[in-house]
Amino acid sequence: MATSQFQELLRIKKDAVIKFQNEKALCVLCPDMGARVFGEVGGRSLHRIDLATVLNPNQPFANYGGGNFWPAPEGGKFGFNYRGNEWYVQPCINAEPFRVCSADDGTTILQKQIALVNRAGAKVETRMQRAFRLIPKPPSGLQKYPLEGFLSYRTTDTFTVLNKVHTDTALLAGWTLEQFEGTDQTISFCAVEHPEQAINFDFYEHPGERIVYAPKGFIYKTDSRRKGQIGIRQAAGARLIGFYDLSRRLVCLRENCSAAGGLYFNIADNDQPKGPTSAADNYSIFNSDADMGAFELETVGSAQVEQQWLKGSELISLTTFAVFEKSSDLQGFMEETLGM
Repeated sequence: MATSQFQELLRIKKDAVIKFQNEKALCVLCPDMGARVFGEVGGRSLHRIDLATVLNPNQPFANYGGGNFWPAPEGGKFGFNYRGNEWYVQPCINAEPFRVCSADDGTTILQKQIALVNRAGAKVETRMQRAFRLIPKPPSGLQKYPLEGFLSYRTTDTFTVLNKVHTDTALLAGWTLEQFEGTDQTISFCAVEHPEQAINFDFYEHPGERIVYAPKGFIYKTDSRRKGQIGIRQAAGARLIGFYDLSRRLVCLRENCSAAGGLYFNIADNDQPKGPTSAADNYSIFNSDADMGAFELETVGSAQVEQQWLKGSELISLTTFAVFEKSSDLQGFMEETLGM
């Protein structure tokens, strides 16, 4: 039997990862790879894994794949991924490892202190922290179905601003991007009431027929063949986003569990003629072109602001993967979730 990409990642990284497992699943947290998470259920690799980059990480952007923690915004006048009109990833994000602060009571905390500089030239000194916990049971909606295995974990991703930064010069929020290989079988979705009013299309071109509405949500064909991105408005109150793949009997669910409040703003790499607060999304779904061959399920946090001074951000995300014993049960779960 061929070695999975996940097992090859373990072979390459050896003791440089922190392992978590249940009876049928294994995942790792990678302090020197941006605190990314990678997982496997029943021998199935779950995330996109770029093994060539793992072996050769000294690149302007080391896009390993996995479940990433990122500073928002990417673009716009306050974007952290631009020097003028040049897109780039700052070295403190791209190459600086996290240190392990604690590993007890089932939670591992990774942290680093960095200085981010945005497109406007403002410096944001911040403590960047990821707390990871393995969850022993799948969400209640999955528990009535026979499963071959599941993996569920919670990440609490925080920025704590350490210097005085006014919101006229910078914004900052946590943003997680779980990255997967796209195929004809990978269908992303969102569970939300009034789905026709829930989507923010102000990114790239409108995805057109790739979006199909259902009574309690919508699906988005994420096959990594045409670049596109959508946001889900925070005001829409979406329950979760995810993707399913009937060929692997696999579903992924992502829930933004962050506390209410804070300032939501446009996190994306797009033209923002109406300014940085022109969008207020707490989820996003990205579909790449064939060159990258991936799609992303993203949770988005808010900025914590006190009298127009930037204090930080906290983003709490619950991510679950489940492999169903029967494809018909996965279809039934999706019909129940979206009211199809």
